[in-house]
Amino acid sequence: MNLEYYIINGRGENGSKFQLAKLQDESGNTFKGEYDMSRHFSSIDEMTNYIADEVVKKPAAEISLQAMNI
Repeated sequence: MNLEYYIINGRGENGSKFQLAKLQDESGNTFKGEYDMSRHFSSIDEMTNYIADEVVKKPAAEISLQAMNI
């Protein structure tokens, strides 16, 4: 499953975390309301596992993430 993401950096106590602002699959589904936009992540791997487990409910190995070109 190919997904594109957009993150907002500079979150958390010391600004080292980020939030997932937008997520979209190849068919245009934006998963609106299906993920917690206020959640802070420390790494892309942590975000990938969250998306796999909580949003798309597929194994992380089946997900390909790419940053949006905005």
